[in-house]
Amino acid sequence: MLHTADWQIGKPYGRISDPDKRSRLRQVRLEAIDRIAAAAADAGARAVVVAGDLFDSPTPSPSDVSGVCAAIGRIGCPTLVIPGNHDHGGPGSIWQSPLFADERQRRAPALAVLDQRQPLELDDLLILPCGLEQRHDSSDPCGWLNRLDWGSLPANKPRLVLAHGGVSGFAGSDLDDDNPSGPANLIDLRAPWLEQVDYVALGDWHGCKQVHAKAWYSGTPEADRFPRHADYRSGQVLVVELIRGGAARVSSTTSGTVGWHPLQVALNGDGDLAALERQVEGLLQGRVGADLLLLELSGQLSICGQQRLDGLLQRWEAQLLRLKRRLRVGLSPEADELRSLAELTDAPLVAAVVRDLGQRLAQDPGNDTLDQALLELHRSVGDACA
Repeated sequence: MLHTADWQIGKPYGRISDPDKRSRLRQVRLEAIDRIAAAAADAGARAVVVAGDLFDSPTPSPSDVSGVCAAIGRIGCPTLVIPGNHDHGGPGSIWQSPLFADERQRRAPALAVLDQRQPLELDDLLILPCGLEQRHDSSDPCGWLNRLDWGSLPANKPRLVLAHGGVSGFAGSDLDDDNPSGPANLIDLRAPWLEQVDYVALGDWHGCKQVHAKAWYSGTPEADRFPRHADYRSGQVLVVELIRGGAARVSSTTSGTVGWHPLQVALNGDGDLAALERQVEGLLQGRVGADLLLLELSGQLSICGQQRLDGLLQRWEAQLLRLKRRLRVGLSPEADELRSLAELTDAPLVAAVVRDLGQRLAQDPGNDTLDQALLELHRSVGDACA
């Protein structure tokens, strides 16, 4: 089977100001479903399981509902979905809407939403769905498995738990959520039921990660954030071979296309700008509208160096889907830059202000206000940079 989760179709990407770029990122998430279909075909998968958050909201737009059902209809095997915290199964959610029922029947008849916490027996698989009935729940969504009569279940079929939530010691909260609600939807992977099952397909954490001998997060199939650490991987789906009473065989395959690149660079002078440009171009490989860059810069540049950096930032802003800046680059004017401004005979007031700013910067290096004032004066008099 293919294990995937957290498609979050309809994600608004509110931190991106350009509406066209937001629209492109939303479209990429829909297009990922066709790549999942191709991965399922390549693996010979008998099923695709989605461990929650297929949609970003319990009330997605009609066009997203239609687009998702059409794309899932192109998957060549059954697709089994549970509600997550973003698209929970409570009253009024998409899963009970007439629109979804009609689109599913017309476009994706092999799509099944497992919104009941009860065993589902297929020809060659036993599924134990643990979807969410509300966005935040203090109870364990897998808690009902502790009360299950395991002796009444077929002993020869692989047993799959399909669940959405964090796990003890590894809370799968949204890294970009500025208002965490505290522990909710936590799954206890020390509970007795784990001995009875063969694989736990998890959703909620957006990175691909194994958190127990039997339990994996697949992560989101299309990355949606900058990685916070070296071993964070997303844009993957998991190919899982289930074996009753034995260890599942798990491998990952790439499904994402958009690049999310973090880059930290210390600039020790204007000479480092060329190296910075080469680094960024190496990441982007000439692509336009296919990458996001978190650029963290520190160090010092001359006045002309700052202007060259501004030009690079404008170019990358146009090329990227998003340029997120964290700049701590101070101004270190070269002596001839200050001299040329301080000796302006046709602008004596500007020259006097420059001399004053130069003295203040010498006493208070790194003052952003002074840096910007000097840069604006340099622009205002049209002093050329080579």
